[in-house]
Amino acid sequence: MSIRWIHQQVNGEKTSIAMSSLHYQLFLFFCFYVAVQAPYKEGDIMLGGLFSVLKPPNNPGSRCGELHLRELGRMQAMIFAIERINNDTSLLSNISLGYDIRDYCGNLSKAARLVYKLLTVDTCVNVCQNATRKKAIISLIGPYESSTALFIGGILRMLNFSSISGSATSAELSSLAYDHIFRTAPSDQFLAKAMVDLVTHFNWSYVAVVGLDNSYGRNGAWAVVSESTSRKSSFCIALTQFVRHESLNRSISNIVRQLKQMDNVKVVILWLYGNYQSKFLAEVKRQNLTGRVWILSEAPLTSTLTVEGILESSLGFALHEFSDSGFKEYLKDRLVKEKDNRSFPEWSYSTSEIWELLRSKKCVHRQIKQCSNDLIKKIYNANVPCIIDAVYAVAHALDIFSRNFSHNETKDRRKLQIASSSDVQKLLGRVSFHGLTGKIKFDRFGDRASAYYDIFSFEKVSNGDVESIKMVRKGEWNNSKRNETSLIFHEALNWTTTSGRPPKSECSEQCPPGTRKSFTSPCCWQCLPCLGGTISPSAGSESCSECPSGTMSNQAKTECVPLPSANISYSSASGIVILTFATLGVVVTLLCLAALHKFWNSPIVKASNRELSLVLLLAILSLLSLAFIDVFVSTNTICMIIYPLRYLTYNFCLSILLVKALLISSAFRVPILTSLEFTSLPNKAQVGIVIASLTPLLSVLLPWILLDPPSKKEHIYPKRYTFNECKAYSSSVGKSLFLVTCFYIFFQMLLSSFCAFKIRNIPENFSEAKRIAFSTYIFLFSLLCYHPVELCLDGWYVTVVDCVATLLSAYGFLCCLFLPKMYILFFRQEMNDVNAIRQQVTQFSVRSGFVRANRAFDSFN
Repeated sequence: MSIRWIHQQVNGEKTSIAMSSLHYQLFLFFCFYVAVQAPYKEGDIMLGGLFSVLKPPNNPGSRCGELHLRELGRMQAMIFAIERINNDTSLLSNISLGYDIRDYCGNLSKAARLVYKLLTVDTCVNVCQNATRKKAIISLIGPYESSTALFIGGILRMLNFSSISGSATSAELSSLAYDHIFRTAPSDQFLAKAMVDLVTHFNWSYVAVVGLDNSYGRNGAWAVVSESTSRKSSFCIALTQFVRHESLNRSISNIVRQLKQMDNVKVVILWLYGNYQSKFLAEVKRQNLTGRVWILSEAPLTSTLTVEGILESSLGFALHEFSDSGFKEYLKDRLVKEKDNRSFPEWSYSTSEIWELLRSKKCVHRQIKQCSNDLIKKIYNANVPCIIDAVYAVAHALDIFSRNFSHNETKDRRKLQIASSSDVQKLLGRVSFHGLTGKIKFDRFGDRASAYYDIFSFEKVSNGDVESIKMVRKGEWNNSKRNETSLIFHEALNWTTTSGRPPKSECSEQCPPGTRKSFTSPCCWQCLPCLGGTISPSAGSESCSECPSGTMSNQAKTECVPLPSANISYSSASGIVILTFATLGVVVTLLCLAALHKFWNSPIVKASNRELSLVLLLAILSLLSLAFIDVFVSTNTICMIIYPLRYLTYNFCLSILLVKALLISSAFRVPILTSLEFTSLPNKAQVGIVIASLTPLLSVLLPWILLDPPSKKEHIYPKRYTFNECKAYSSSVGKSLFLVTCFYIFFQMLLSSFCAFKIRNIPENFSEAKRIAFSTYIFLFSLLCYHPVELCLDGWYVTVVDCVATLLSAYGFLCCLFLPKMYILFFRQEMNDVNAIRQQVTQFSVRSGFVRANRAFDSFN
């Protein structure tokens, strides 16, 4: 039976207060030999160490497993730091630090027993120091795992004892419940921030998180979820699963199978470490789950991996490898000495494995340097500088304690020797110094405020016929600046995609422009087309924007376009018809003007009062121009022109018709009223009537234009069209003046119609009395059709009615008053004779006895 086995058995038993004397003596005997096994060195002030140098047992009956070389390196880092401090005259001068280091073999219960024993029991005899009692320790360095730190946190708090870990990173420790546990390694909350920054950097919107079912994995995974939520990041978590310790292989297999079914999840965050990570990746390879980017919370410890194709193009995080301040040389020196003799009892844990390597045939004397380097690579890890900083933190706390006393060496030594664990616990919160890993200063939770991670990419390399994955440092993440984080890539990443770009990881394809996302879950959506009148100009829109007033969405729903105008245009069918008739009317009017000029002195032209006919033709041209203007797009200027022009044209037409009617009435002595009979109507009287008719209209038009002029008004029919019209008024003043204008025109029209009706029986070959009456009736009918529509309705048909009424009035004048004369002038010239006209008038006078021709008739010669 070996001494170690006996030691393990004794540590596994609970010692009762009622233990017999024989048992108590046996216990002291075992402790005597255990002290030789455990790394121990006495000093003025003692530090405890808690490490898992031996792994947990593989077989249920065993107490400890094989050697954990990395943890051995951490333990040696503690010893190295203590020896450096002891040799440093600027820190704790003439004060020596000692250590008492225990191995808990990865067993939580054993760790708790050892911590309690270190902090409370001083019964073991130290044979090497020839003393009967060990000195009490004032602070603990360790433990390695977060789960162990959480397990012993209650004991530390109960005994008011501090522990400083250089490798426990769980975010759960960032709590006042564990304020006795200080950490020089950054909290996993920083690693979660780095992962979120990485996912955001590559625009991955749909990721999965797999963690170990312990404090490290659960708190790490939830830290990623919490960080993403707090930032309102553009990505979401599709799946969160945890690898259970119980039924480990089955749990891993189920999770990998679930990931394999989620084809759209291309990025998976693995919050695993060590053997759990290796087993998970092995299962990924077994199930042939390819095409994924794995983000590892802890990059594998070896630089070259033999997992084919699984980790290619994946990424991993690792603590930045700071300067070790000579630790590797220290290890190398100890290895050489250990090869020749076993002078270091703290290495007795690993005698078999280290000696097996150092004394193998491969490590002959001429190759000892290379052999030592290989072993150091296995022992060294990035947490070593954190362990060294942890020891220095205790030293700086003791240095603060010593400043309260005089510099007398004897007094300093005496005072420091009475420093208690509670003193160190309080003073660690005041520690601030620049260590190997940067500035060391603890917050109220015992966490440091900075973090520095290296980012590694896994790239495929070929060595002959063997392909492997090599881990290459590509970038870094740190938050050295206050409230700022920095994600930097020093080299371009090699992606396995055909495009050479980062793969897409999204639940659904981005919605194209013209559609919006309709979320079916926090991470997935359907693409629905935007409704009419709304648009989404860019891809991936979560909502559609409503188009501004006067616009509508195009057919693709990607941009707002102006609503179609319902106004008549030159290219529309209605516009073409109106312009055709208006153009034809202008041509006919110009022909009439030419004929009037050519036959200016002919009897038929004289009989129709050629000056008034000329003015009437110009008025007809003005009417036809109104039809052209109506087809133009309405503007404020056009509106200010068209209304006065319309009513002035109406006024001229009606005034001329009235003068014509009165002139015929006076020529043939046809009384308009029984008491009203004109004997003559000279030119001045004719002009006076026209001016008298125009003056009242101008007295209304001018105030109307000045006070409330007609203006453009746009009617918007959402999602249909717009219509621009000229609004005659915008206030009650303008409306009153507009109605006065209309009433005056109607009065003038009724007067002209009445006079024309009275003279309708005058000989048609001599004068146009009957046709004046017809044209007046047509004009009256047109205005009676237009104005009710103008006053009561809105829309494009108002313009059509306006144009039709205007054209009808113009054609009424042309057809009734001028075309018959054109026919006589060009085709019946024998009727354009004074004798013929006299004969017809004489016959009409005899037949109608009451008509008496005025001598003015002679002026038609």
